[in-house]
Amino acid sequence: MLDIIQLLILGVVATAGYVVFRGSRHDPREPPMLSNGIPIISHLLGVMWYGIGYWTMQAKQNASYSIFGIDLLVTKIYIVTSPQLMQVIQRNKSLRLDPLLDITVRSFSGITNKKTLDLLVDTTSGGQGFSQKLMHSLAPTMIGKSLDEMNIRMVRYMTPLIDELGDKAPFDLYMWCQDAITDASTDTMYGPMNPFKDKEISDAFWDFEKGLGALMPNILPWLTAHKPWKARQKMSAAILKYHQNGGIEHASELIKLRHTSTLGAGITPEEYALLEVPMPIGFLSNTVPATFWSIYDIYSRPELLDDLRKEVELNALFTRADGTHVIDIGALRGSCPLLLSTFQEILRVRTMSSPTRFVTQDTIIADKYLVKAGNLVTMPSLEMGKRPEVWGETAEVFDAHRFMTGASSKADPGEREPRRAGGFMTFGVSPTICPGRHFASSEILGMVATMILRYDISPLSGTWEEPEKSSSSLVSIMTPVKGKFPVTVKRRQEYEGTKWDFHVEEGKGQFPLVIG
Repeated sequence: MLDIIQLLILGVVATAGYVVFRGSRHDPREPPMLSNGIPIISHLLGVMWYGIGYWTMQAKQNASYSIFGIDLLVTKIYIVTSPQLMQVIQRNKSLRLDPLLDITVRSFSGITNKKTLDLLVDTTSGGQGFSQKLMHSLAPTMIGKSLDEMNIRMVRYMTPLIDELGDKAPFDLYMWCQDAITDASTDTMYGPMNPFKDKEISDAFWDFEKGLGALMPNILPWLTAHKPWKARQKMSAAILKYHQNGGIEHASELIKLRHTSTLGAGITPEEYALLEVPMPIGFLSNTVPATFWSIYDIYSRPELLDDLRKEVELNALFTRADGTHVIDIGALRGSCPLLLSTFQEILRVRTMSSPTRFVTQDTIIADKYLVKAGNLVTMPSLEMGKRPEVWGETAEVFDAHRFMTGASSKADPGEREPRRAGGFMTFGVSPTICPGRHFASSEILGMVATMILRYDISPLSGTWEEPEKSSSSLVSIMTPVKGKFPVTVKRRQEYEGTKWDFHVEEGKGQFPLVIG
């Protein structure tokens, strides 16, 4: 929500900028620049109000263009709607992701020390590129033994949260997903001294996350984005205390490596705490809504729910000698194809992903369009993924079997090949793929598989009507829910009084997920 101060500042800056730059910024070789009401200011308001969802809205309204541009005064955004053009962009080395990390360093962390910023920012911006080097060095901690250890921690923290469901009065399902995923994920990452165990700090994270649109311009943030700015202060103070008290010693390998690498580069503990503030975005902002929509889209389809229960019971459930029922995370990966396909189809139809690249030098793409240095190219997935040339005539149909190669489908019988250009960009597009996709998938599928076996869930209203969705998040691509979605939960009679647990087998934590 924009307040009057933000509107006044935005209006003054945009009006002055338009007068100065009008008519001098567009090259006829560039994609067509489309306005929306008041030049520049309408687009700025749209971005601040709708977040990354604004790119999807524009792509839908202007789908007849393969690529077009919108002017945000300080930068231009080139929006791509063509899967074929997307492939050309993927291969172009002048269009890069790394420089975008500079924006998050400055705006999200709030670091102002020039020496530290010089260390952090990308080499193409004249810096030393530490942020990019750190990001690439962390990727190995999200696979192999480190992934196994995180999965073991995660299921240990998740089990009691699911156990408590059967005793709850009617509750808000989305808020439960937010609290449960926040607790389980941050405990997994930060260990026993997890600073986010404090409800005030975990709430501060969500205030920060939801206010990033206001924080991004980085113009007098204590005035124009007071709530997320204040939340950042609370979080950084808690993280600094965590560091000072030795909490890192029991953290995950991912957090340990971030900590030692950052301090080893000469960054102060206070600046480390600021850099750590945006870190939970990577394992919370999309996992929470993805968990909610997985539950919603399965429980709202009784026939699919029944099929999935049978598959999990047959292939991923075993009983120990003491009667404990155990969900095998590895078996969900390798022996439950319908569950995995359903999960990916939910991601396909729900994601608002918009992979973005920074233009490092003036570049002609597809021998036709000039994209100018210093601007951004973005590729909204929702509309691109619904094009008939990508998924055929069933592109807009929910098909739980879609990602089962060789499986029959009610929507489109026969064998299908899911790796289609522009058809699935939830985890990014090559060469930049989300390194945390395996951990997030284990967490979501482990939770969902257990819930569908143990509980019947019904909306309090009696009908599965989609809740209103929020498109204002700057970082979540999975359409968070706006408002509440109250439900009732009842234990299934066949598992009444049963003790539950999870099993994680070493080396089986990576899921065969489709990528762009």
